[in-house]
Amino acid sequence: GRGTCNEPQRQRPPLISPTRAPHVHLTPKEREALHWSMLGKTAWETSRIRDCSEAAINFHLCNIRRKFGVCNMRAAVVKAIEQGVVQLD
Repeated sequence: GRGTCNEPQRQRPPLISPTRAPHVHLTPKEREALHWSMLGKTAWETSRIRDCSEAAINFHLCNIRRKFGVCNMRAAVVKAIEQGVVQLD
């Protein structure tokens, strides 16, 4: 049947190796915005750190979400890690 617990579960694909080329190209400013987002900073906090407007940071975050095909930054961070675009230290 549909969605029963008895169906064999599909295994998740392994995380993509960091040596593999990323699927998404981020600009340096997008990478920096993603970095601060990964650290839990809001667009406003990042704008204060970078000494730029909050609108500029939101522009970069919007581009990041669009490039990864997701609707929030949490999902974008997950995709970036899976695709090897960023590394966890």
